[in-house]
Amino acid sequence: MNLGDAFLMGVPPDYQTNHLFFVISDPSKHGGTYVIVNITRDWFRAGQECILGPSDHPWINSTSYVSFTDTLEITPERDQMISALIGTRIIMQNPLTPQTLAKVVAAANNSTAIPLAYKKYL
Repeated sequence: MNLGDAFLMGVPPDYQTNHLFFVISDPSKHGGTYVIVNITRDWFRAGQECILGPSDHPWINSTSYVSFTDTLEITPERDQMISALIGTRIIMQNPLTPQTLAKVVAAANNSTAIPLAYKKYL
């Protein structure tokens, strides 16, 4: 994965519902470790620290929210597992535009919901 990549991945409990995720940090700057954020339409769960719309990514068709609470740290080992699932359980999407990436990273830096330990990757 690379900074700005976007992909669909199933989430618990059934792993059948795909959610959109964004890579918001550069693995090459942190020994291969990076963070990803989940995009959801559930504003109550996500909060409203970063609101996205259809102009922000082709997969988004209505108002959506970045769920910084659900930020995940992806180590090189986890990245290998993710890479092995690309094309089956993980479906790559169009990468983020520089403008959308900047918007999400700026919101992540200001977020009170993202775990503090993950901010070092931004």
